[in-house]
Amino acid sequence: MYRLLKVIYNLYFHPLARFPGPKLAAATHLFEFYWSIIRDGEFIWEIERMHQQYGPIIRITPRELHISDPSFYNEIYAGNPKRVEGDYRFTRSTGVTQSMFAAIDHDLHQRRRSPLTKFFSKRSISDIQPIIQDKIERLIKKLQRASKDGSVVSLTTLSAAFTADTISHYSYGVSMGCLDGEVENILTDATQAVLALSHWLRFLPIRFTNAKKLPPALVQKFFPKAATVLQTHQTISSLALEVLNANEPKAPHENMFAALADPKLPAEERNLGRLEDEGFVILAAGTETTAYSLSVTMFYLLDNPEIFSKLYDEIKAAMPDPTHCPSLSVLEHLPLLRGVVNEGLRLSMGTLTRHPRIAPDRILQYKNWAIPAGTPCSTCTYFVHTDPEIFPNPSSFDPYRWVRAAEKGQHLENHLALFLKGNRACLGINMATAEMYMLTANLVRRVKMKLHEGTTIDCVTPARDHTIVVPKDTSGIRAYVLDVE
Repeated sequence: MYRLLKVIYNLYFHPLARFPGPKLAAATHLFEFYWSIIRDGEFIWEIERMHQQYGPIIRITPRELHISDPSFYNEIYAGNPKRVEGDYRFTRSTGVTQSMFAAIDHDLHQRRRSPLTKFFSKRSISDIQPIIQDKIERLIKKLQRASKDGSVVSLTTLSAAFTADTISHYSYGVSMGCLDGEVENILTDATQAVLALSHWLRFLPIRFTNAKKLPPALVQKFFPKAATVLQTHQTISSLALEVLNANEPKAPHENMFAALADPKLPAEERNLGRLEDEGFVILAAGTETTAYSLSVTMFYLLDNPEIFSKLYDEIKAAMPDPTHCPSLSVLEHLPLLRGVVNEGLRLSMGTLTRHPRIAPDRILQYKNWAIPAGTPCSTCTYFVHTDPEIFPNPSSFDPYRWVRAAEKGQHLENHLALFLKGNRACLGINMATAEMYMLTANLVRRVKMKLHEGTTIDCVTPARDHTIVVPKDTSGIRAYVLDVE
């Protein structure tokens, strides 16, 4: 009886009852469950169909609106001084309930974000260029070996190893060694595992810190993906314990764990569970999406020899010595390289899922629609990056669109939404773009490759939303290495 009354309330008496959209989506979360769980991450395509039928603003669940209009993006993902909160159904979807990502409250999120901000500033990332270059050299050594034995390399796997080693070295002063062959890339495995479970966690929330109480053998047998996640949490936990139990605490500026364990922070923000959860988020966020953007960029470059050739000429002029990479400031001012990086970021999407935000204390006005305070609202990055009004022929790889825009004084980069915007924007934007510029420049300048015959456009075409993009063909970006300078 209760469920029937709830459906009636959702359809006719809910504050969102007058907003357009299918009745089934308004009535029950089972509609979202079907497209997210049963159809395995296809809800985004159903949202696209709903927009085609009902218009730019639609009710996609009983309590949530989706607005497919880039002009309204900054209202949803607002910055200071406006308060912006997270949505509990999404902040719990990674199982790391003590992390900055999981902080629903605006003030709590800002407090947790503050100690880490300085590590991701433009200046800080510029200072770690030697760390990034060291990981690039290790990656290129692997490519040199592949060129000698004629083996096929997975640029997807190598990109993930590169980003995992870089973020772990920078975060904790200890590289995971994925590029050295010392250990498997468990971080990527764990990230993909937890994100594959993310839709389930919206309906059946699980705290991985509680899941660790289960016998490991039982978890491994029945939930192998969860076992991979737990193993990674244990690795991060051991790093956190070293920091917490150190006889002489490290200075907060030394690395991110030291900053999170700063005695000046409230005691409740310095416990093991908090450091473990935040550590997992930092490592996962710094690995998977950037790695995917790198591999997508290289696919399009190798698939477009004319663009590759012109980019090679541009980079060679700035980098005459192939073993000496210019500074980030130099790379960022190379027009075609900048266009290639931005186009790679646009087509890789970052995450495919929506990221709802809540304005807790104000009504949002979208055209003639007054959106009640406290309503979760979102705009998927996919819909911004494929808007033909902003990006004509949006499915094509056209780095020159960025060059043309810059020559006209247009700031097309304002429409890149994969890092989100506002108070809860991704902290890692400067690090991700630095890795993109440096690795792309080095690979184009120093490595001659050709795509494996099985690597097609399906390998970079979004098909499913597991928070990250799952392409139609999941075999990865594979290539033959012909020569290395």
